[in-house]
Amino acid sequence: MKFEIEKRSELGRKGWIEVDGKRIEVPGILWYASSRIPPPSFANVTLRGDIKAGGSFFYPSDGDLPPLLNYPYFFPDPFHELVGTWNEKNAGEFYIADARAKISKGEKIYIMQNAIELYANPRNFVDAIIAIRNKIGYKPLYAPGIALPYNLPILIYAGVDIVDSIAIILKTRKRIYFTGEAEYRLDEIHELPCSCKYCRKGLKDFESLLMHNYEVMKNELIRIREAIEYGNLRSIVEARAAMHPHIASILRLLDAHHEYGEKRWPVSGNKMAVSCYSMDSPPIRRFRERISKRYTKPKLTKILLLLPCSSKKPYLQSKSHSFFRKVLNKISNRNIVHEVILTSPLGIVPRELENFYPAAHYDISTIGKWSRDEKEMLQDMLDEFLKKNKYDVIINHLPADMNFLDVDAISTSDGRPTSDESLKKLEKTLAELTEEYEYIYPSWRRRDDAEAMLSFQFGDAANGFLDGCNIKGKFPDYKIYCGDKQVAVYVAKRGMFSLTLPGAKRIGEDYRVEIDDFVPKGSVFAAGVKNAGSAIRAGDEVAVYFGDELRGVGVAKMNGEEMIESRRGEAVKIRHHI
Repeated sequence: MKFEIEKRSELGRKGWIEVDGKRIEVPGILWYASSRIPPPSFANVTLRGDIKAGGSFFYPSDGDLPPLLNYPYFFPDPFHELVGTWNEKNAGEFYIADARAKISKGEKIYIMQNAIELYANPRNFVDAIIAIRNKIGYKPLYAPGIALPYNLPILIYAGVDIVDSIAIILKTRKRIYFTGEAEYRLDEIHELPCSCKYCRKGLKDFESLLMHNYEVMKNELIRIREAIEYGNLRSIVEARAAMHPHIASILRLLDAHHEYGEKRWPVSGNKMAVSCYSMDSPPIRRFRERISKRYTKPKLTKILLLLPCSSKKPYLQSKSHSFFRKVLNKISNRNIVHEVILTSPLGIVPRELENFYPAAHYDISTIGKWSRDEKEMLQDMLDEFLKKNKYDVIINHLPADMNFLDVDAISTSDGRPTSDESLKKLEKTLAELTEEYEYIYPSWRRRDDAEAMLSFQFGDAANGFLDGCNIKGKFPDYKIYCGDKQVAVYVAKRGMFSLTLPGAKRIGEDYRVEIDDFVPKGSVFAAGVKNAGSAIRAGDEVAVYFGDELRGVGVAKMNGEEMIESRRGEAVKIRHHI
């Protein structure tokens, strides 16, 4: 079997599997075929045609799929372990994966045992998906009998690679008509909301209704593949969650298992539309946790200026923040002031981090009304931030709708931060306060900013990175030089520092990829990776080594765990090599 993932976006992935010359696109559908039920004309792989359907434990078949022993998920552990041993003995290129049994990892397609029963209970389904994934890693997973057009996005997002058309057939027998978003009884529809050739001719029998439903399923699969390509699968999932409580439960439970999603979600991405389901999504929570665990404020700053967010991102491109910046530009000792933006769902965004993903990429409805969860999140983050980062003075320049915050600060806003009165008061307050401090040169502040940005990006791996270095350029386009050599440049569009070869030598082992003895001139493929740091996520800057010798530097295309496990696919896109 050959298996390769070519595109990772959010938790979705896109690629292909080849089994005995049969190529299955991922994410993909096995279309059921029999003498009575024809597959759709566009089916490239059929179940019971190309992929032989296995028999039962008592009536095994010689097909590709192993015989399936059906038993309830609630049976005691010893039974699951017994059947797991039997499954292993009978596994070929397909392996029945029981979430409660031992599973050996190999080059196989894993079939989720009890999929129908598990999907009926969101908690059991999520627990089983994660348990199986923890055992099989990044190998392909097939969940039979549960896919419908409207739940296909959450299945792919959760970690399923392959589904089938069985559930559609069973629903069609009950005269169920599908759209991409929902299902309806055909006899209750007054006007068909579809212009496929089957709907235009009239759905007079089982086969015509089935072919319409197949068309909807195919279109949904295409939509998901495109969403993976452009990085907006989560938006589709959240839209479905708003319509289906069952899907909402699965999504919320997946988010509760933060480690599972976080390590699979790249550190860079496209615009995201934030909804009530986004508060604990992997990139949002990762940002908040890095503020808490990695980030330390610029050391020389003594005055904290709390500012509201803006609808336009990055904030500095907005009209409101241009007003704030004009005020600061009038302050001679402005580098003593640290600007921090308070927002939902990220909580706290220091000015120097506003281009990091997803701070510059989220779009949220702002109506001046804060939910209880948002208020609690923001207050908790601010309390924790101020406990870790000490300031002499705090200035509150927030709108009236943020008066719920409990913070000991000088207020400079009349409730409208951009009003003439508020801006004048802010200028007067800053001028008076900053005069009391030693002048902070721009070069000193640039160094402080760069150190804070590097820590947020690399964590402890950035310790000592700036030793012997100086920073040039205007925010945010900082360039770091050590002697006459450039070691890093901040790329605002990517929202992170890009490293040169000298810079790669300064990064700790957490962001190091170890390869076999070759010079990586274009890409490092997973087959050539011997080891990789556990902190590496797709999109991260990584240093590529053979032993103690630096061979290259580039961008990770998969996380470190997957680099070690995978045998195919691009692991690192090389920018510079020796």
